[in-house]
Amino acid sequence: MDWMLILIPALIFVTIIFGGMALVAPRESTLQNRLRTYGYDLAHRPGGDLTQPFASRVLAPVGRSLSRLILNLTPAGLAEQSRRRLVEAHADNVGVGLLLFLRVFFGLVLLGLYLLYSRGGTFGVLQVVLAVAFFYAGQRLPDIWLSLRIDSRRDQITKALPDALDLIVVCVEAGYGLEAAIAKVTEATQGPLAEEFGQMLREISLGRARRVALREMGERCGSPDVKTFVAAIVQADQMGVNIGTALRVQADAMRIRRRQRAEELIAKAPIKMIFPLAAFIFPSLFVVLLGPALMKIFAMFATMGGR
Repeated sequence: MDWMLILIPALIFVTIIFGGMALVAPRESTLQNRLRTYGYDLAHRPGGDLTQPFASRVLAPVGRSLSRLILNLTPAGLAEQSRRRLVEAHADNVGVGLLLFLRVFFGLVLLGLYLLYSRGGTFGVLQVVLAVAFFYAGQRLPDIWLSLRIDSRRDQITKALPDALDLIVVCVEAGYGLEAAIAKVTEATQGPLAEEFGQMLREISLGRARRVALREMGERCGSPDVKTFVAAIVQADQMGVNIGTALRVQADAMRIRRRQRAEELIAKAPIKMIFPLAAFIFPSLFVVLLGPALMKIFAMFATMGGR
């Protein structure tokens, strides 16, 4: 089997080389340059533009077709839930079909790796359970990435909201309207909250009702603080309450809530420090304190044993 040790690395190396060559756009030959000079455009050939990378000419269309097929086979409820999560994550470059395709793809990849690892062995109930577990873990990987992105974006929005509300209150009390004050926030700040405010203003400028645009912004953000702010503004608008007063109350409440969250994190810090202390610091401390004593004890027993 010594020849296998040489053949397998060689096959892997050749696969990587040819895969890299396939993903890189090929250069035009001299014949192709001359044909282009005479007006023969390669883009109009039946095979498409051969100067494009292999991934753009073949892999991308195949991926889109598979994504549409998986999307058609997916229940409407699951597809709608995936769409809402993509909106919350602000993943504009990832569609529902692509997300579902990635779930199946990574599930099959982990399943294939497990089957490749366990080849030649007995395939019983335990192996079937492990195969299902590997497939489930693989298809959960895109959801984990999406959840991390949603949590990160939601955390940024929650942290930026109190300062943004203070700026809105200042602008409204200075005589600005609500839309103009929010526009000032989008000009003066950056981040996910400013992007959501900008999208809301664009929807209002296109004719959508302000309360509808606000509610949709709250659904996109997914932050409880943003939903509370939106509900207060919509209620004040419907009841005829002064917007400036409602904004002032919300700004004070957001600052209090931010301070409470900081105090909560401070209270949790000692408990979270127990595990690193027990896992890393205490063993090192024991080695430093008890190491010399243990060395002397072992030396004493060695001396007694030699006698």
